Amino acid sequence: MSGVLVYVEQVGGDVAAITRELLGKGRSLADALGGPLAALVIGDAAGNLAERAIAFGADTVYVVSNPALAGYTTDGYVAAAKAVVDQAKPALILAGASFQMRDFGAALATDLDAGLAADAIDVSVEGGQISAVRPSHGGNMINTYAFAAGRTAVVLARKQSFAEASEQAGRSGKVEAVALPAAAIRTQVTSVVPKSGAVNLTDAAIIVSGGRGLGNKDNYYKLIPTLAEALGAAYGASRAVVDEGWVPYEHQVGQTGKTVSPKLYVACGISGAIQHLAGMRTSRSIVAINKDPDAPIFRVATYGVVGDVNEVLPLLTEQLKARLSR
Repeated sequence: MSGVLVYVEQVGGDVAAITRELLGKGRSLADALGGPLAALVIGDAAGNLAERAIAFGADTVYVVSNPALAGYTTDGYVAAAKAVVDQAKPALILAGASFQMRDFGAALATDLDAGLAADAIDVSVEGGQISAVRPSHGGNMINTYAFAAGRTAVVLARKQSFAEASEQAGRSGKVEAVALPAAAIRTQVTSVVPKSGAVNLTDAAIIVSGGRGLGNKDNYYKLIPTLAEALGAAYGASRAVVDEGWVPYEHQVGQTGKTVSPKLYVACGISGAIQHLAGMRTSRSIVAINKDPDAPIFRVATYGVVGDVNEVLPLLTEQLKARLSR
């Protein structure tokens, strides 16, 4: 038992950003474990995903293709993954921490009698010991999980926790087809309809969020989307703003909303309640703008601006647009 197996998620027929992250991290982990870096593709048609996974660093890609796997079901995908695990015998399985992958990862770990860490922000190998780090209790505690040696570990990682692997054009690797074993698939997916106007905050590299310090709904929409556009960012909100009905729930960042880890998080008029910090404190860089110098948000901020957001944001947006137009 050695090496790493990365589950390949796809977006628009290509390898998803979280998978590119895990292939990059998986390379160093596989080397530390003294085994190969493999990838797993499940679906009714692999397309060019196997070749794309190889280009991002996989040595071997296992493909389980079957019409019964056209839509995600716990029974079908876990049976497919277990067949590959039985063949590849990885020491570590990596996947993203999306809602679907949490379902998949928990069920797979149960079937494999394996250890599980969900929503991890780091994974390491030292002396053959696999460990995962994940926050808990609203982000106020950081826990390190050490997995028992000789048993497969399943780790579901938070997006944007690692650098993405670089694409290597022309890189060669092995593609192996694995048959879907007989499995009782008890769920039938009849249709999948994307929600209209949905906001994908978890994939955003930059997020601008507004809070109650903006004063009212009109100020939110006048300032936050405008700054977000200047930065090429998505825009979010605190729970207080959502509860007030200023913006839809899809924009909410926090323990009861979206958990995000962007490269840059700009908190505008957000005091920094515990439930909000739980959803964004693992951002790589945090800029906080608040007129209260004692606001809790400044304790986690990389950079802080003490001032009224309604005065600071127009000036900041103007400067950004001027720089971008040069």
